[in-house]
Order: sequence, then C-alpha cells, then structure tokens
Amino acid sequence: MKRALLNISLFALTLLVFGCSPKSIFTEPLLSSQTFKGNKTLPKERLEALLPQKPNKRLPYTPITTGLYFYQLFSAKLPPFSYKSYAEKKIIWQKELTKLNDDFDQRVKGLDINSEEYLKIAKKKETKAQKLTRKINEGNWAMRTFGEAPSYFYEADAIKNVEKVKTYLKNHGFFNYSVSYKKDSTIFNRRGIDVTYLVDEGTFYPLKQVDSLVVQDRTIREILRANQHESRLKVGERLTLEDYNDEKVRIENLLKNNGYYNFSKDFISIRVNDLDTAITKGIAAITYIPNPSRPPQNPNYRKAYPINKVTFISDGSSPTITTPKVDTIYNRNIQYIFVNKRFSTKLLDSKIDIRPNQLYKLNNRLQTEKNLYGLDQFQFTRINFDTTRGLLDATIYTRPLDKYQFTAETGGSVFRLVFGPFFNTIFKVRNIQGSASSLETNLRFGFEAQTGFFDTDVVSRNLELGLNTSLIVPKILAPNFLAQKLNSFTPQTRLGVGAEFTARQEYSRLNFKINGTYVWRPSPKKFWQVSLVDLNLIFTNNQTKAFLDYLDTLKAQGNNLGQSFNRSFVSTISASYTYTDDPYGQIKKGNYLRLLMESGGTTLNFFPSGKIGFISSMFGDSLQFFKFVRFNADYRRYLSIGGSKNASFAYKINTGIAYAYGEGRNLPYEKNFFVGGPSSIRAWRPRTLGPGSAYSFRNLDQPGSILLETSAEYRFKIIRFLGDYNINGAFFVDAGNVWRFQGQNTEGLTGSDFQFDRFYKEIAVGTGFGVRVDLSFFVLRLDWAVKVIDPSQEEGNRWVLFRDKSNFRANTLSDGYSNSLALNFGIGYPF
Repeated sequence: MKRALLNISLFALTLLVFGCSPKSIFTEPLLSSQTFKGNKTLPKERLEALLPQKPNKRLPYTPITTGLYFYQLFSAKLPPFSYKSYAEKKIIWQKELTKLNDDFDQRVKGLDINSEEYLKIAKKKETKAQKLTRKINEGNWAMRTFGEAPSYFYEADAIKNVEKVKTYLKNHGFFNYSVSYKKDSTIFNRRGIDVTYLVDEGTFYPLKQVDSLVVQDRTIREILRANQHESRLKVGERLTLEDYNDEKVRIENLLKNNGYYNFSKDFISIRVNDLDTAITKGIAAITYIPNPSRPPQNPNYRKAYPINKVTFISDGSSPTITTPKVDTIYNRNIQYIFVNKRFSTKLLDSKIDIRPNQLYKLNNRLQTEKNLYGLDQFQFTRINFDTTRGLLDATIYTRPLDKYQFTAETGGSVFRLVFGPFFNTIFKVRNIQGSASSLETNLRFGFEAQTGFFDTDVVSRNLELGLNTSLIVPKILAPNFLAQKLNSFTPQTRLGVGAEFTARQEYSRLNFKINGTYVWRPSPKKFWQVSLVDLNLIFTNNQTKAFLDYLDTLKAQGNNLGQSFNRSFVSTISASYTYTDDPYGQIKKGNYLRLLMESGGTTLNFFPSGKIGFISSMFGDSLQFFKFVRFNADYRRYLSIGGSKNASFAYKINTGIAYAYGEGRNLPYEKNFFVGGPSSIRAWRPRTLGPGSAYSFRNLDQPGSILLETSAEYRFKIIRFLGDYNINGAFFVDAGNVWRFQGQNTEGLTGSDFQFDRFYKEIAVGTGFGVRVDLSFFVLRLDWAVKVIDPSQEEGNRWVLFRDKSNFRANTLSDGYSNSLALNFGIGYPF
C-alpha cells in the first residue's frame, strides 16, 4: 500500500513539474535511457562506457530531470532576469563573435606574430572568444549553472554504438557475435526515447599457443624467447585488446632495455590463427617482427646502441646577466657544463644512471629523470639522444629553480560560528654551497576556536605558534651500502629543529624539538619515513588554579593524568609507510593506507635509573620521562558507484594502540588518541568522546590508549555553478571510541577501560549530512551531525536519536542532556 502511494505521489509530482514547464525548446527526441540485454560474460559497466551519449540525470527513483527542466526554464524570457530568450541571445552572440574575429584581423594587420603587441591582442581576443563560444554552445549563465544541456537521440549515434560494441567483442576474443538495438517511447514523455542494445556474445576461444615467433633478427628472437615467461598472453585465457597492447608495450620496453634505442611497438604485429578452432577449440597468437603490413623504413631498429658520450648541462642563464659564468667539469666520464649555477658533481653522478660504454636502457633514462626531479633543484629535466654519427650521445639538459622561494597560505576553521584563522609561511633556500641541499624554514601563526575545560559555554581562540627549520639533504646520511641501496628511491635526510607554543584558557605549552628523519619513495604510490632521532622537551606553564585542582582530584583517585602536564622529555624512534593510489590529489577511486609504529624512551632502557642523567641535572628531577610503544593503522577505500563520476562511496577504518610501560604508566599527552570533531566522529565536539562508557558532564579532552574509529560517506553531485565549480553533498555515518588500559588512569572513570566482553557496546555512532563547495583548488566543507548511540548513557538507554532528552544523563553543566545538531566546518574532505 505504501509503495503504491509512493508511486502515485511520484507520478503526480512529475505531472505537476512538467505540466508547469515552459514551452518545449527541444527540437529532437530526447535520450531517456539506454540499457544492455543479453550480455552474460562482459559486465554492463564496460559496455556502457563505450557509449559517448549519456541520458540527462534524474532524481533517484523518479523520471524527473531537474537539470533539463531548469535548462529549459532559463532559456526563455524571464523578466526582470532576462528580456531575451536563449535563441534570441544566441544570434546576438554569434554576431558578436564574428565581429570580434573581424576586429582582430584588422588590429593585427602588419604585426609580427611573435611580437609582444600581437600576443597581447591575441590573448585578449581568445579570452573573449572562449566566453562567447561557451555561451553559444552551452547557454547563458543560469542555464549552465542550474541546468543541464539536453541529450538528444539520433539514429546515427545508435548505429555507431552498435559497431563500437561489435568491435569491442571482436577485440576481446568473441566469435560469431551479433549486436542490434531497439527503441521505445518513454511512459512519461512521448518525446523521450528508451534505447535497448541487444547483445549476443556468441562464443570465445581461449589461447592455445602464445610462443610462435616470426622474427627476422636472430638476436632479437633470442631475447624474446629468453623472456617469454613474462608475456602478457596466457594460455587458456581470452585474447583481449588490452592484452594485445600490453604485450606490444612489453616487447618494446624489453628491447629498449637491451640497447635497441630506435625500436618501437609499431614494428610489432600480433596476429591470430583461428583456422582450426573447430578442431583445437582454441586460437594461436603469432608475433611478427617487423610488422609485415608496415615494415620500418629505418633498418637501425635492429641495432643495439652502447652509450658513447654523456653531457649534463645546467642552464642558469638570465637576461639580466650579460656575461654568464660557464664552468666545465669532467667527472667519471661525464661532462658537466654549469651556466651561472654550479652543483656538486659527486652528488649528480650518483643520480645519473646513464653511463658511457653501457648499453642503452630505457629504465636508466627514466630513473635518471626521476632522480634529478626528486632533488627539487630543477624546473625540468630533458634527456636527448643523438644518433647522427652512428653513435648514441646523451645530453641531459636542466634549468635550475630559483635559489630563494617564499610561499604563504592562509585558512581557518570554524567552531560554533567562531572563526579560527591561521597563517603559514615557508621560506626555502636551495643548493646551499653547491651541494643541492636545501634549508627550509616554516612559520605558522594561528588560532583555534575551542571551549575551555570547564566553561563549555564560552568559545575562545587558542593561540598556536610554530617555528621549524630543516636542512634537507638529497641522500641518506648512512653507511654507504644502505645509501646506495636507497639511492634510486628519491631519498632525503631531514635534520630539523623547532619550537611550538600553544596557549589555552587553562594552561600554555611550549615544545622544543630536534629530529633527524630519512624519507624515500620506492614508487609514486609508496612512501617511507623513518625517524631515528625525535627529541622533545615540553614545558607546561600558566596553569590555572581550577585546572590544577582538577588534576589533583584525579590524582587523589589514583589517576596520574597530571604527569602528562609536567615538564617532560620525550624521545621517539618511529617508522611510517604510506600507500596511495593517487599521490597527486584527492583520491576518487582506489585505496589509501598509512601504518605508523613508534617506540618512545627506548634508549632509557639502557640507563639504570630510567632517566638520562645530564638532562635531569639540567632541568631538575621533576622532569618527566616516558616509555611507550604506539601503533596506528589508517585505511581508506574510495569506490565509484555504477561507473558514475557524480556519485561515490568512501569509507575509512582507523585503529591504534599505545601502551605506556614507564614510571606512572603515562603517555605523553600528544601521543594519546582522541576522537570527535570535523575529521573524526562529527556528532561529538573535538576530542571529547570517550573513553569507553565513562560518564562526564564536562566537554573535556578525553585521551585514550586504544582507538577504533570508522566512517562511511555516500558522496554525490548536487549542482554545478560558475562553470567548473560544484556543490556536492554527502550522507555519512561515523562510529568509534577510545579506551584506556585497565589501571592506566582509569580511576574515577568507570567504564573507561577496554574489555572484550563489552567494548562493542561502547561504540558511539553519529550520522548526518554534508555540503561541500568544490572550487577545484580547495574544498569548503559543512557537515551537520547528530548522535545516534551515546555510550556515556546507561546500558539499555544509549539510543539517543529522536528520544526525550529528559531521560538521559546530563552532558552539559547547564542544559542537561544535549543532542543538538553539531555543525562542523573544514577545509578539504574529512578523509
């Protein structure tokens, strides 16, 4: 009954919307839908990707095309917004474009096309022409922003699509296939066409033989046979177009890594022998070199070249320097030419894998480009090869980056409508003393809006100030065998010193730090960071009486959390590994994984007292030392829905454990886990959830030693505006909590320790809706969240969504229990 009422309502709504529509401007039948039937082996997503035409987007589970409606609405006259229709304006824009081109021809008559004046006029003309062309093709601003251009059905397109699907079936090993289409009018709109492509896949035959070679050159034939086990063509599988192309690329790379500089995949032909398929029930793949249909014109394709000469040129010339200084240096058979700027030839030599008297190898060329790019010293690297003398000469051409670089960025966060701005600057000095090392200084100044420990109704801006300087050396400062092993992975050694200062209502915190870190990248998707030295000296000052009394109360209950706010010395050894399917931006599809392992105070185990004597003597016996181990794993997955670019599903699982085994069994405050806030469980205020089912009516920071956190989001496009920008939406669910080890600052906090028989009952859940304004270069995010399960309530009474708040324990000092909608503001996606 309910479903029937829903369908009737949707039908009525459709009639209402389209009944109120302006007069139709569509001149051809609209493409309402297109589907496939009959395909059994190939998934419909792959076949749908072959069709360039896409139906207009609809509201989910309805025939309503809102974008099309608004496109039509704003194409008409809408005083006072528009006094001319799109059709009338289109004629005007076309005349303006014609006049613009005519005026341009007159203005540049007689000008040199390379002159500055010509280029300036041409740039202005091109900008105006692009705007007019866009209006002509896509409509006025409202049509482009709120509407969606109509997707028309053309018989010729359907016929082409049939041929595309046939070609796809052929390229994927199918035989005796057939493809056709049928069209029907839609129920709701007679001008709409539903297209169904009928596919009969026929039969397919697996590969029975893949090692047949017809190769003229004996040496090439022997190389191919020696590497046949790496073939992309596998016995028993279908021969697809992807396999065909991958095999040609494999052979090309194989030969180019054996000296064949002039070889190309175009010289390869892979043909199928399917004459005996009825008997063998399979096909044979035969590889021809050269391609009988297109034999290479240059016979040097079969010549293996050794490297004859290598020249490295660093061109630091400038128009302001009339007489550039040129230095020419020979080192290990490589000629180095430096113009104005000189670099360490010893370091460059370790980054250049192209060596005289060695066979040409494509991998050595690519590795050299990667190594030089990773130095962060050059605008670009170009490697040219010359064979005009019958020899192979290599020239590596680079242009240095500016020695001094200054960057600045501003941003902020919002909490309870209080804006917390920040300002961040980076000053970099490159190529110090010609060593290709860099000195980088970072200054951060900002405020974070946050409530106090006790007065949770008042939001104040907490000051955050940081100054850090790092020396970045483009190699691993370690024994030679290790440095050489990592040399091809863009290695760096970072030696840093810095200080960070935070001022809150209850206390201020000053942290001096020294660190030494190795970083390297085995591939664009994999990143390692190992820190052997990370020393932090932390001072907590200006503690208010109320805060000290609170820590004393905890201490009287046996809770030693206050030790985390003593003067502290924290030494850490750590290693992290990061894998990402998109290292250059926000992942739209794929995986992200980050693993972090830390060991704090490891060296203290070698001292009988558990302290470092000279440090204790400098700062007094009250200096707190810590021993702990900490592990964190953060996994994220991003999935497109139905192959659409407008909808995706993302989730994350973030887990961690930190165990303190030193005096007092305390963790440094910064090494605890916290949950709640814009990038965590959004229905709770930052860092205030947990631990476990412990009850508190104060919104205090709640540190924990065990972390379990997960979030899931359904992300979708709402509307496009101003051309290339989008407003996107998201529905999300967050869940998780933090716990403490039994006996580790759990006194006075019943339910805060982790127990296997109840932890699953103490997982908090929040849900909500988000709006993201995607400006391409950054994303503004607003998320509204509400609590669903609150573990701080008594067991059996933890479902808090849509329930009378008078039945719950108070979680604020003044208003009893509050489950109001939490607004979170952020820059970028939450994960």
